[in-house]
Amino acid sequence: MADTSNGLIYGVGEVKFGTQSIGWIDQNGLQPAGSEPQYMEVYAAQVQDGPVDSIMTNPGSEAFTFNLIKLNAEALVAIIGGEKGSKDEWTPPAVVSKVDKMDIKTVSGQTIRIPKARLTKANMQNGLNMSNVLAFKFRVDFMKPDGDGDRYTIYPPGVDPDSP
Repeated sequence: MADTSNGLIYGVGEVKFGTQSIGWIDQNGLQPAGSEPQYMEVYAAQVQDGPVDSIMTNPGSEAFTFNLIKLNAEALVAIIGGEKGSKDEWTPPAVVSKVDKMDIKTVSGQTIRIPKARLTKANMQNGLNMSNVLAFKFRVDFMKPDGDGDRYTIYPPGVDPDSP
């Protein structure tokens, strides 16, 4: 099936971590949070006008951050663990970090598949006030899959990443 989209990717439709939809994310969506590659410049005494080469010392990383605003116990337990009590309260685990597959379905129709995503709760956001809602900030790191897999793949509209 040929990609007939205009190539623009926008809007957060649904985000799944493993098989669980993670719920509502604030209007800022997913924000890039990775790092750029780093290089060491190599200089030669005989060359006065700049480096003669550069060596990559760090390949950089890919990551997103987002603020989760739908904070019900059942979804939080399914996504990052912890315990749901008899009164539907949520108690977080000691370490709020998990690794699983993540699918980001966009409003424009594409799906971004991260086969090995590390989801970590960073901290609380937005405060408790009448002009915003409390949120949990999360970071999604694109980890290297076991074997030779890619860190992520972008599928065009209408293509199911799980279809053969």
